[in-house]
Amino acid sequence: MARRRGIAAYIRVKENPNGPTDLYGIEQFTYIPEENSYLCPEGKILKYGGINARNRTHVYYSTVKRCRECSQKSRCTRGKYRTIAIHTCEPARQRAHALAQTPAFAISQRARRKVEALFAELKNYIGLRRLRLRRMRFVREQFYLAATAQNLNRWCDSSAVSQPRRLQLHEPGLKKLKSE
Repeated sequence: MARRRGIAAYIRVKENPNGPTDLYGIEQFTYIPEENSYLCPEGKILKYGGINARNRTHVYYSTVKRCRECSQKSRCTRGKYRTIAIHTCEPARQRAHALAQTPAFAISQRARRKVEALFAELKNYIGLRRLRLRRMRFVREQFYLAATAQNLNRWCDSSAVSQPRRLQLHEPGLKKLKSE
């Protein structure tokens, strides 16, 4: 939907949560669209098994018979046979991954950090963790007031004129006054 509107959605793509492994990745397998199956590096077919409803992935699997005598088995799987799980939103994930490799992604991440820091300040220091008013117009008013307070605070910090230095009696070079 964002792509149709000409919006580039810069989203960080999560890779394998367990970290990199020494096993073959999905890039080593070849997709055959006519058969809706994958071909392993050794040339054996992984057939489509359906959608796993728990994690919304398309599952492709080989069989024990095909993988038993495979010379690449130790680099392919630790189980008895190989399975591949492809998320149902994989094309969108690939587009997001491609966008994450662009210089514009780094720029957007820097801008995002600034905005997120401002919202964190509103939440933690100005007390906007919970809105105290109901109805959209009152919520908007409360948010505007909090943002105005935040902007005034930041403006005062940035444009503060250095205050005249107060004399302190313990500074070197100053003589203490004798009380008479």
